[in-house]
Amino acid sequence: MDKSKNIFFRYFNGIKRIAKWIIRLIFMILAACMIGFSNAYYDESRMLTDIRPKYQEEQVIDDEDTHR
Repeated sequence: MDKSKNIFFRYFNGIKRIAKWIIRLIFMILAACMIGFSNAYYDESRMLTDIRPKYQEEQVIDDEDTHR
């Protein structure tokens, strides 16, 4: 039996190729969502724990000429 001429095998190979691309697309979407959620979680936790921008130390000039 020649598989290249049989119409069933051509359609079956086409369905397998489409299924592979759909599975790849689903995995890419899941990976992108996981990366996005991890970046959002990292930014949120960094914003909660980083308090340096809120409390900036002022530079004090201790010069005797300015006090007179």
